[in-house]
Amino acid sequence: MARYFVPQNVGRVRIAKSVGGIWVVWNGKQNSKHEFSIPCRTREQATEVAKRINAGERGDIDVFIG
Repeated sequence: MARYFVPQNVGRVRIAKSVGGIWVVWNGKQNSKHEFSIPCRTREQATEVAKRINAGERGDIDVFIG
């Protein structure tokens, strides 16, 4: 299980498919220090994490990767 820190100013996140077919929860920023992404195992897991972040949950989030 991995623990990710969600900052206060992350904004709205969306679900995207990354290189290699990995589902990620991503804030839409590319190549900057403000990029935020969490890799997930399945689309359902990514949907759950995105809902939690968009609902306003901040701080640490545990994601099962392995």
